[in-house]
Amino acid sequence: MNANETESRRLAMLQVCDSVFPIGAFALSNGMETFVQRDFLRRGADFEQYMKNYLEVAPYKEIGQMALAGRYGTDARLSRKGLAKRIIELDDLASALQSAREIREGSERMCTRLIKLARQMDAGQVAADRHRGNAADATDAARTSHAADGEAPVGADARDDEIIAVHKTHTERSRLHGSAANVAASPRLDLYAELVESGRCRGVHAIAMGLYAADHAPGIREAAVMYGYSLLSALTMCAAKAIPLSQNAGQVALHDSFPRLVRAVDIALTLAPEDLGISGAYLDIAAMQHETLYSRLYMS
Repeated sequence: MNANETESRRLAMLQVCDSVFPIGAFALSNGMETFVQRDFLRRGADFEQYMKNYLEVAPYKEIGQMALAGRYGTDARLSRKGLAKRIIELDDLASALQSAREIREGSERMCTRLIKLARQMDAGQVAADRHRGNAADATDAARTSHAADGEAPVGADARDDEIIAVHKTHTERSRLHGSAANVAASPRLDLYAELVESGRCRGVHAIAMGLYAADHAPGIREAAVMYGYSLLSALTMCAAKAIPLSQNAGQVALHDSFPRLVRAVDIALTLAPEDLGISGAYLDIAAMQHETLYSRLYMS
């Protein structure tokens, strides 16, 4: 990958981790609201401790599921059939570990929305590639015509060279895939979508994020850090509303969690499937208790 492609991939991952990406992630507290009503979270210091405890568990929960899916998606040794088998097994395990009904259903909804939006974005990218390719074809034809007449090429400047480069890329894609319209920009996520639509998988948001990262991110470790940050950012927003916590205190706690987040990701990248779910029972219980709270701000 050149520098431009690396940055484009990084931006693609940042987009799906952003708080404004409309999949509903920031409407969920993942049980934290229960701790607020149980009077465990009352001030900034309590939230800092909560974040610390959460990151001790996260490698064996969402971040671990995402990292495993990403590793499967980038494993060149796996055929499409082999990848499907691994994804099905991981989906079964991750779904079973999501013991709280609201967490499980929320994850499925976010997975479905991510897949839908990714397909729309991919379709737009293919259309843009086709448009650029058609423009480059016309420019190339004009250059050839003028050259045959002994005239100077039209638009022979740096921008014209860029159009020719895009045309070459478009032509190469067409040669490999038949036509630009058939290019699958998210082949691993598309495979997961097929498995969900056929009923072979339930759909887990963390797995979808890992497969999206395998398709688009510059690297799985970097993508897992971004994903982990999105989880912590969501919790910070929840705390600001539910405790309530000042924005300053929340941002300080979020910033102080960065070293622990990196360690959590590094742990997650070493795990096997059987390591998932080995801790975090109290978080699951809190998520279950959330279903019967007298009043609540969040969906889960």
